[in-house]
Amino acid sequence: MKAKVNLLEARIEFYFERDQDDDHLRLNKTANNTMTDEVIYVKINKEVSEKIHPDIIGLVTILMCNPYVANVLELPLAVSSRFLSLANSVISRYDIISKIDEDLIPLSPSEDGLPGLAFSGGTDSCAALAIMPARTKCIFLKRPMTEKSKYNYDAPIRICNLLADSGFEIYAVETNLENIRNPTGFPTDLANSIPALLLSENLNLDSVSFGTVLESAFGIGHREFREYGKTPHWRFFNTLFTSVGLKLSLPVAGISEVGTSIISSKSTIAGLSQSCIRGDYRQPCLSCWKCFRKELLAHSLGQTEILNISNFLKSNEVQINLTKLPISHENVILYSIQRINLEEFSNLKPLHNKLDRHLNVDFLEKWYPNSIEFVPDKYRFTIRENILKYLEVMMPSDINDIKNWNMNKHLENPKTLIGQEKLIQFWQTI
Repeated sequence: MKAKVNLLEARIEFYFERDQDDDHLRLNKTANNTMTDEVIYVKINKEVSEKIHPDIIGLVTILMCNPYVANVLELPLAVSSRFLSLANSVISRYDIISKIDEDLIPLSPSEDGLPGLAFSGGTDSCAALAIMPARTKCIFLKRPMTEKSKYNYDAPIRICNLLADSGFEIYAVETNLENIRNPTGFPTDLANSIPALLLSENLNLDSVSFGTVLESAFGIGHREFREYGKTPHWRFFNTLFTSVGLKLSLPVAGISEVGTSIISSKSTIAGLSQSCIRGDYRQPCLSCWKCFRKELLAHSLGQTEILNISNFLKSNEVQINLTKLPISHENVILYSIQRINLEEFSNLKPLHNKLDRHLNVDFLEKWYPNSIEFVPDKYRFTIRENILKYLEVMMPSDINDIKNWNMNKHLENPKTLIGQEKLIQFWQTI
C-alpha cells in the first residue's frame, strides 16, 4: 500500500493506493470491515498543516490504514530514522518503508507542553475532562452528517459550545475519517485522536488523553482481567505516540462506567455529557445500546426518575447486545440491576436471571489506583487529587477482586446457559 498526502488551503487529504495483496486482505473478520477507496480529509488550514512534522503525518497514516496493509506500507513523506525504527519495532505483520530525512529532528516532549484530550462529549470523556488539569485542550472529532448515517453531532457540538462558554479551550475538527472503512467506523483504536495529533504542535501538546474506562483497559466486565500495561495494545500505541514526542494518557482507566457516571453528575460540568450520538442534545434516541446502558445506570444511581425499560427492550440493537455471552460491560449491567426494583421493572427479570446476580460489584464505585501509571508523571498529582474529590480509593480487597476478575466459570454454568435460552425466548414475547 502506498499513501499520499495533499495539503490544500483548508484541509489535508490522504490517498491510499492498494496493491493486490492489500485487496485480498481481510484482517478483521469478526467485524467484517474492508477498506474503501474514499479520499480521507481533515479540515485544517494550510498555514497550520504546512508546519506539521512529517513524523506526525506518518503516525496518522498508520492509524488510518493499519488493519488493511498486507505486506508493505509506504509513507507519504520522508520521516526521521527514529520514527521509522520505533514504528517498525511494534509492527510485525508488514514493513513500513519511507525516505529518511537525515536533517529532520525527531519530536520530543515539550517542557512547557499542555495536556490534550480526544474529546467526544460522552460521559466517560466528560469525566476525564473533569479530573484533568484546568489547562487541558479538548479536540473534538466532528464527523460530517449524511442522509445515510444515523450519526447526529448536535449533542457533542452543543456540549463543546457550552464548555467553550465556560472557559474551556475546545477545537472541533471535521474529518470523514470513518469513511475509510465499510461499514463506517474508526479503522483502529485511538484513531479518534487524529485531529489532536495533527494539531499537537500548533497547540503545544505534550500528551493526548482518552476516556478509556476500567472495563476497556483492564477487561472488567469481560471474560477476565488483563494487566493492561503488559498488553500488545498498550505497547503498540504507547510506542507510536512516544515516537512523535507525545505521552499516551488514560486518566479514567482505573474508573468504571459507574465511577464516570458519578463524576459526570457531580463535577463542575455536571449535566453536560451525552453518550448517545444519534439523538439531539437533551433528547437521546433512547433505543441504542449506549442509551440503554447509560440510562439504566443513571436510574440505578438515582440520577433519573423515569426509565422506559419496555421501549429499550423492543430495540433489536439492545436485544442483540444483551444476548451476547458475556454482555459487553456486563459488570455495569449487573451493578445497575442490583440497585433497581425488579418488582417495578419485572421485564428485566429474564436478564437478571442470566447474570451472576450474587456477585458483589460495589468496588465499581471506587478508583483502581494502579491505573495512575497510565498518566504522565507531571499530571499524576493533579489527577489523583481530582479523582479523590468524587471517588474513594479501592481497598486491598477491592484490588484483589479486580485482579481476580474471571467470568469463565459463570459463563459455563448450566444455570447461565438456561438463563440465556429463556432470555432469547423472552424476546419473542415482546
